[in-house]
Amino acid sequence: MIAGLHAIRGPLLNPSPTAGVDYFPDGVLVGDDRGRIVAVGAWDEVAARLNLDAAAVPRSRGLILPPLLDAHIHIPQHPIRGRFAENIGADPPGGRLLASLEQNVFPAEGRCEGPAHARHVVADFATDTLANGVIGGAAYMTVHPRATRIALEQLPESWSVGLVLMNGRCPAYLRTNEPSLADDITALAHDFGRRLIVTDRFAVSVDAPLRKQGVALARQHGLRMQTHLDEQRAEKALIEEVLYPEAGSYTGVYARDGLLDCEPILAHCIHVRPEEVDLIAGSASSIAHCPVSNTLLGSGVMPLDTIRSAGIPHALCTDVGASPTTSLFCEMAQFLKVHAAASSSATPEEALRLVTVAPARMLGVGDRLGTFAAGMEWSFIEVACDGPVPATAREAILGGLLGMSEADLDSWRSGDGPAAAAMRRLRDEGLDWGHDLAVLDADVRATAARLEGRVRRVTRAGKVVWPPGSPVA
Repeated sequence: MIAGLHAIRGPLLNPSPTAGVDYFPDGVLVGDDRGRIVAVGAWDEVAARLNLDAAAVPRSRGLILPPLLDAHIHIPQHPIRGRFAENIGADPPGGRLLASLEQNVFPAEGRCEGPAHARHVVADFATDTLANGVIGGAAYMTVHPRATRIALEQLPESWSVGLVLMNGRCPAYLRTNEPSLADDITALAHDFGRRLIVTDRFAVSVDAPLRKQGVALARQHGLRMQTHLDEQRAEKALIEEVLYPEAGSYTGVYARDGLLDCEPILAHCIHVRPEEVDLIAGSASSIAHCPVSNTLLGSGVMPLDTIRSAGIPHALCTDVGASPTTSLFCEMAQFLKVHAAASSSATPEEALRLVTVAPARMLGVGDRLGTFAAGMEWSFIEVACDGPVPATAREAILGGLLGMSEADLDSWRSGDGPAAAAMRRLRDEGLDWGHDLAVLDADVRATAARLEGRVRRVTRAGKVVWPPGSPVA
């Protein structure tokens, strides 16, 4: 083997930058001493071209695929993941989202004002995401500049982090310090550049003057923004009928105040009307699609085909803590379930692209991550895959990564069984607390438990970064 080259051999999934997924049942990924990819492909072809010695090339611990990226996740909610809606009661006033924020989320975020607690939360978050093959993304922190700085310092450069803006309908201890905001963002932007994201919590908790100040600061420092949009019907009604009736729509609030001009990541976008889709498509926005969160909160199902037809970039994201897990494999499985009966574009191959190629592009790292190509980072994860080596990409993703079968998908498409019937009602009507939501909750949690712990090793630019203490790849 040529000096200075390193390789790993095994079944290899390579999401295409354009469409589909290339699959090599006996593949090899070759890197150099700089941590860059030299070659990828079928073992026989690459080995002959580069004079690789089979005895010297280690076998993978499972399926080889690019590392995963999560473009919408809440760091301070990591300790309460899966308990986001705990103890809010049945059918709370204002909906499950607003009740969950007040009961569980805001107290968890308030605790991050303490530096020791913030460091502990960020450390646990970093370990857990890596253990699930997630090496970066876009995260929310809190309104506290010090906690945001801690997150940016402790997390690798592949993570962007948001300083949250809030000044209404939230506890006093979680209100933005508006007099110091400009200085706080300037200092963070100076030290971390575009890894800092100016984060408008959502239009319920941020008034127009604060939002416009955030937009002005984002423009001044060349930063992007992130927020939530059209997640639940009750939230949408509050914004459009009570708080901002003059804006025309929920999306119109953000368009009017300039947020859509700041390359925002818009989370959820479930209840968007056609004119809102046009506003989003006419901007540099992208959408964080969170099927697990949208299911567990009874929010509904994002109109996937409408978003795709409009050409709006989108990626699958966990939205922890509304999700019980940082596993994007769980998100992929739920993506296939929620769209099974309504969209032909929700395929296993597309699900993999939406946690690799799509978020890499959204986050501006598509030249380094998301797919395997010469010159990109020699970064990859190895995922346990029991049984015979899958024959096709579809089998490798559906069975190997997600532990699902074609029969499982058929049952979700046909609406057979209580879970599929509940999913249909979620898509058509949204769900308040009750039997249907309990059925879907149990199904999601079982999937999460099954798909956690599948990642055997994470390698970043030629160095093993998880599990701790592993030898260099």
